[in-house]
Amino acid sequence: MEFSFSDEQFNKVIAEQKAERMKSLRRHKLPEKLTLEEALNALTKTELEDIQYNLNLPVATNINRVKKAEMVEAVLPEVIKFSQRWFVSAFEDQKDIFDYACKHKGMAGDLQLDDGRLDYLRGIGIMYCGLSDGKLVWYMPKEIQKEYGKINNAAFQQATALNTEVIRLASGLVFYYGVMDYDQLYAKVSEYIDDELEFADFIGIILNGGCWYDNIQAGKHELMYSELMNVDALQAEQMKNTSIDYADLPYDKVWDAGQESYVESTGAYRALAQFLMNKCNLDVLQAAEAVRSINIIIQNGYGMKEIVGFLKDQKLVLPKMEETQELYGLIGRYNNTLPKWVLKGHTEDELANMPRQSVVRVGKKIGRNDPCPCGSGKKYKNCCLDKNY
Repeated sequence: MEFSFSDEQFNKVIAEQKAERMKSLRRHKLPEKLTLEEALNALTKTELEDIQYNLNLPVATNINRVKKAEMVEAVLPEVIKFSQRWFVSAFEDQKDIFDYACKHKGMAGDLQLDDGRLDYLRGIGIMYCGLSDGKLVWYMPKEIQKEYGKINNAAFQQATALNTEVIRLASGLVFYYGVMDYDQLYAKVSEYIDDELEFADFIGIILNGGCWYDNIQAGKHELMYSELMNVDALQAEQMKNTSIDYADLPYDKVWDAGQESYVESTGAYRALAQFLMNKCNLDVLQAAEAVRSINIIIQNGYGMKEIVGFLKDQKLVLPKMEETQELYGLIGRYNNTLPKWVLKGHTEDELANMPRQSVVRVGKKIGRNDPCPCGSGKKYKNCCLDKNY
């Protein structure tokens, strides 16, 4: 398996994708009245079908047989109803976009056009874009502005603050745990927040966050960190470690880890990054990216063989054996101090120093010939003598 953090081929693919995206967005003209009907009519049938799919609406088996006008007629009222439900899960940075648009008659011309998150808002019918005098402008249709205006009050501002706190804490937890099913995640997040939050509202926040933030992905039953390669394999390994509870993490640590592109700058991390800068002539960002790639390799269950392959691929091979051994030692130290997904957020060092739990018997000692406490009716010596009670 190859692990690389930067190469010419990767950059070329990204550039091609960006160019294709902009070409697609620039097909549309800015509607005159900024109504939802105009916005939907400006879309292609395929784009309308995408909205139908994202809103969980019936999709035609053969789109070529469906008239575009019929698709617009079917989608329009559903987009309005969906927006009423969706706005309650909005985050503060999403609210900033909507507030800005509403203050400028629905238009938000100063948004970063390369922000792929805007495609998500377009895919659920909240925001659209169109060309005006050769400039691409994002906008919110009048009907959606009206629905937003109904809820945009002090209570909604508090709700978006809570939603933002919830998704950041959830992101921080999967940074350390790799993956958590929604029931576990809800229980964990609820321990950190002061407000009561219904489970259904929590799921809405998580699903919105999984589409909005790059560091997490929302699955059918679980939230996972975006760098996780095999969710089933990790969950299987975590289930094997029944004797290990999830690491108890303080609020501040989880909050910090919820940032996108977060790196936990431990002593072992800094030592490894500093070595790569000094011995491999990497700058600060290159060294950070190299250590991040090593982190991903380790977290996904791979070992030194794959790390060495990565180092060779990136031409980070050292000429002197003693320098190579020093590098391997620093990687080993980083490995041992890294909170691992498979260990539910614990480090190798923590588990090595964790005292073994001894069995504590409470109450009267059970005699060999006493009835077995399991209720089988047998004598203790003939039943559960060798088991822990």
